[in-house]
Formats: sequence, C-alpha cells, structure tokens
Amino acid sequence: MLTTLLIDDEPLTTQALRKIIENHFPNIEILGEATNGLKAWELIQNRVPDFIISDIRMPKLDGLELLDKVRDAELPIKVILLTAYGEFEYARQALKLGASGYLLKPYIQSELIKEVTRVTKEIEAENGYKSILSKAIPLFEENALKKLLVDKLDSNGLNEFLEMAESRWDKCVVSVFQLGGSSLKAEEIEEVIKISITEEINSHLLYSGYHGISFFRKLNEIIMIHAHKDTDAQLIESCTRILMNYIHKPFKIGFSQSSYPPQQLPEAYEDAQRHSTAIQDLTITKNTTDHQGVLIDKAVEYCKRYYTTDINLQKIADHLDINKFHFCNLFKDQLHVTFWDYVTNLRIDHAKHLLQSSEERVSSIAIQSGYINSSHFGRVFKEITGVTPAEYRRQAKTF
Repeated sequence: MLTTLLIDDEPLTTQALRKIIENHFPNIEILGEATNGLKAWELIQNRVPDFIISDIRMPKLDGLELLDKVRDAELPIKVILLTAYGEFEYARQALKLGASGYLLKPYIQSELIKEVTRVTKEIEAENGYKSILSKAIPLFEENALKKLLVDKLDSNGLNEFLEMAESRWDKCVVSVFQLGGSSLKAEEIEEVIKISITEEINSHLLYSGYHGISFFRKLNEIIMIHAHKDTDAQLIESCTRILMNYIHKPFKIGFSQSSYPPQQLPEAYEDAQRHSTAIQDLTITKNTTDHQGVLIDKAVEYCKRYYTTDINLQKIADHLDINKFHFCNLFKDQLHVTFWDYVTNLRIDHAKHLLQSSEERVSSIAIQSGYINSSHFGRVFKEITGVTPAEYRRQAKTF
C-alpha cells in the first residue's frame, strides 16, 4: 500500500484532497494532514510517505522550501505541488527542485486524479525495478565472485562481470569466518541457521552502505566479500556480533590486510586465512549477553515510541539491523512475551487511558492507538479486557 501526506494551510483543501483520494484510490493510505510545511516536515521525519501533495504558499515553511528539505535529505518522496499563483517562476523553481507534478488552484478533480495516478504508477514501476535489481544483480555477482574465489571464471565471464559491476568491485576485501574455531573438526550447522546468518550479514552490509555479499563456502566457513571502505574495522566487529547471536562456541575471524582486484580474490582469501584470530567462549558469552540486552532495550524503546503507527516486525528488525526471525526468538526469550503481544498491550493500555480521560469517539481512539480499522480494534480490545471499548468507558465512569 502506498502512502501520502496532504499539506495546505486551508483545512478545507486538505479535506477535499482526502475525500478524492479515499474515493478514487482506496489502496493509498493517508498518513495525515498538515497546515504548514514545518508541521509536514515533522510528520515526514516520523514516517516517510511515498508521495505528498502540498500547497506552495504556506506559513513557516512553504512548499518549495519543504521540497528543498526533502531533496537535501535524499528522501525518496514524490512531490505534487499546488498553487493559486499561476506564475511561471513558481513552476520553474518547482521543476528545478525535482517536483513530480504541478497543478494550479483551483484544480479540476479529474486533473488531480490523473496526476496522482501517474505518480503512483511511477512509484510502483520504480519499486518493481529496484526489487528486480536487488535479486538479479546480487545473484549474478555472487556466482561470479564464487568462481573468482577458486579461480574458475573464464575470461569471457570475467569481462561480463567487470562490465556489469562497473567500478563497484575495484578494491575488494575478503573476510573469513571459520565456525569450527581453533579445532580442525567441522560441526554441521542447520540450513535454516545458515540462511539466517547470511541474510543478516547481507542486510547489515546493505544498510551500512556497503556493496558486498556473504555466503557459506564450506561446511563451517563463511566468506564475506565487500568493496573497501574506511569503516571496514567496524564492519568486521558488527558481523562478529551477528555471529555471536547464533554461534556459542569459539570461532575464528580473518580478513585480508589490503584490498585486491576481483581477479586476485584467491590471494585475498589466503591473506585473510593468514591473519585469522580466535574468538573464545568467554568473550562470546559476555559480548553476546551484552549485545542482546542492548538490542532488546532498543526494541522496547522503539515499540514505546512507534506503537501508535503501523509498526511491524520487518520495520523493527531493519531498525535494529537484525534478522526478523532471530529477533522474534530473542524478544520472546528475553521478555517472555511475543513482539506482537507486547505491542498490542501498549496499544490497548493507551486506548484505556483515552477512554477514561476523553470523550473522543471510539473510532478516533482506535486510530490514535495504532488501529486503522475500528472494528478490528474493538475485537482486540474485547479479547484482552473482556468488554467492548464503550462498555469499558461506562464502567470507568462509575468508579
């Protein structure tokens, strides 16, 4: 579902926009309305919409200034601007700042519908293209890198790889995680654990701004290949902590002391092997416990801050830079309650407070408590408290 934010200093305008979108675009979620650019910027920082519809002339921060802030922050937001001033200068500035659309007020409803349709199709096309690239390119690169690592990629394959990868792999660093530790005996790791480990490391590479990939090469050996950056030491430390969440026995870590071109990955691998270091049980136990405690503290803080929004498991896992399945198990082990039960309890407690302290409609309280559908809210509320929201409010007033 795509999301939008409506911004205009005239509330009647945002109400009209909301009605058009709700009637003609049921799959678009309206995150909120703002009467000036400054308030809109605050809402955007809380949750980034896919696109916004904004007036240009507004107090505190006008539409062009808001667009400028969005572009400076490199947020992937499409912007449709509205203005009652049909001057070319506004249109020129809007286009220069990268506006996706520009309509004059009073606008014709059909023109707005057409513009929103065009922008949403652009977003969906871009998201689809990114999804294809995120799957196809890493798979191609992973296969090529695996062959290069054992010197099995022919000249044609190498040229194709270099052409596709452009300059991303000019300077490669190879890290080796030997999960057999200091002993030579390899212990078999469950396939689901292997998948979780590599998914989490690859996600960490992505969200840390690295171009890289990890994979199991042997029974107990993980190879990580990434383009060189100044923060390589921090990357190795972070990946070590990821492994500590899964592996509770000694293991070895080594990484190449310099960067290599892709043609020399075998040499980089040997370099990493020569400079390996053992991570012992005591270090693992202490660091793992500390790290897990920090993760759960951050998770609780995140839940308390965002439980009234469309918080979900993937978002919090991305925020913590952790595999979502591992997070589920860790959260339940540490707090003895599931993630969703924890969030639900926060929401229902908030709803109870609002029911006792205000006269707002139940549908409004549902939204303020994180539920878009008031019927769903009512069912969850009764399941937990044993009474409907209206009954709870009546009972609260008798005390």
